[in-house]
Amino acid sequence: MKNSFEIDSPNLITLTTKEYKELGKSLEIVYGFGFTPFGNSLLAFTKRGVCFLAFGEDEDKLLCELEKSWSNTHIVRDDEKVQEYFKSIFLDNKKVDIFVKGTNFQINVWKALLNIPDASVTTYQDIANSIDKPKAVRAVASAIGANNIAYLIPCHRVIGKSGAMRGYRWGIDRKRILLEYEAMKDKDEKNE
Repeated sequence: MKNSFEIDSPNLITLTTKEYKELGKSLEIVYGFGFTPFGNSLLAFTKRGVCFLAFGEDEDKLLCELEKSWSNTHIVRDDEKVQEYFKSIFLDNKKVDIFVKGTNFQINVWKALLNIPDASVTTYQDIANSIDKPKAVRAVASAIGANNIAYLIPCHRVIGKSGAMRGYRWGIDRKRILLEYEAMKDKDEKNE
């Protein structure tokens, strides 16, 4: 397990609660559905970057999650534009900007997640230590659970202290598949 690292991570653009309230309906979010190597998903983005990526079979449920997460914004569907993001992320392996809103604590946790190298895992305790909050393991777990951007903010790389797979919003089986995919991709890149 690795703790301290800096990698080529995507640009994380943050939004405070106050800024979010001020933006309101002027913030346009474009969303669409598509298929990824990990199943069906909904991806949404703004001019600033990807703001939502969730896996699941129930499109209505995924849309409700997006609307709840980004309430009081202007949300429009455009599957064609979203396919460009899916291609960039899942076929071309390009880094894309990520646009999040959250508390300062959540944002710090998500930044720490972005520093976990591909095909690596770490623990909730390691994340707490990396943000200088060693006693905030439960709060770290809560912030990880509040991540609305699957795969790109790699909460799937966090496991329990014992090495056991812990809860993953989009399912433990999918978490295993994500980790296996990254390990395979990492192995392929090393063999090139």
